[in-house]
Amino acid sequence: MTEAPAVLRRLDDAFDPRWDAYVLEHPEGSVFHRLGWRRALERAFPHRPEYLYAERAGRVVGVLPSFVAGRAPFARALVSVPVGVSGGVLADDLAVAEMLRSGARAIAEREGLGYVEYKSERPLFPALPTKAELYFTFRQPLLPTREAQLQAIPRKTRAVLREAERHHLTLELGREGLGAFLDLYALSLRNLGTPMFPRALFEGILEELPDSDIGLVRECGRVIGAVMNLYHRETILPFFAGTAPEARDVGVNNFMYWAMLERGHARGYRVFDFGRSKADTGAFKFKKNMGMEPIPLHYQYDLVGAAEIPRVDPNNPKYAKLIAAWQRLPLAVTNAVGPILSRRLP
Repeated sequence: MTEAPAVLRRLDDAFDPRWDAYVLEHPEGSVFHRLGWRRALERAFPHRPEYLYAERAGRVVGVLPSFVAGRAPFARALVSVPVGVSGGVLADDLAVAEMLRSGARAIAEREGLGYVEYKSERPLFPALPTKAELYFTFRQPLLPTREAQLQAIPRKTRAVLREAERHHLTLELGREGLGAFLDLYALSLRNLGTPMFPRALFEGILEELPDSDIGLVRECGRVIGAVMNLYHRETILPFFAGTAPEARDVGVNNFMYWAMLERGHARGYRVFDFGRSKADTGAFKFKKNMGMEPIPLHYQYDLVGAAEIPRVDPNNPKYAKLIAAWQRLPLAVTNAVGPILSRRLP
């Protein structure tokens, strides 16, 4: 018998269980492909969702989550997906992947967009221009004993952890502490020269992804570090984090991530995903010093109205003066203006 042809469809139901079932079964599926991420973004941003899927004989065989995003002074684009590290095409085969790509390009052409962006770990479409060697992710297996996990960390980093233990730092994981997390995260972003996301994004994540949580690091009762964690299958992803600058001398950053590494296996997780960092930045070097090897991410671009791959990132020299000025602004100003700016980014 001849196999039934695949049919391209648009997902209008943000709660369709077939979508998430496919994402959870696909080996390259991520939390950013799930519909809970879509619903969280819709709470916080004016972006319009364009979720495409391919169906064959009533069975989902491929998905592409994306949003029409971007406002002046930035280009408008179809992004898969905003804020996330990944979110590109998931498909049973290359023919289905090309069908989803054609559907996305048709949307971009109809809307007069600059490009379609696919955030993927591996380049799926050989013909598309690819941005490589800029972003890297880091992953490490979670080991069954504390000693084994500790030995996976370089000796110098273990010394920093011992210093943190001498200061009696503690980590609490739970669903409370959003305010403390936002205070530290907003401060960290300001110091990096990056606009803060809307509060509604973090509220949406906690509500739409019920397995997400917040980790608070305390020293003598005072919160000196905070992280919002995402979870997908057997993977822990500490995705948003901030620490008090004056607490770095007590090893707060190393301790915060070590505590999750130490507990992860017992909580049922098997992989620690340290998230995305730009090459040769402080965050990149910090993750390498935790004993993790960088894995290059390949972001691909289907150029429609744009003539070249966009460079909407802090490494672009044209943003250098703006970033330096942002870092000097009072926190109250960046907290007020940042969410407005972040809603305009593609």
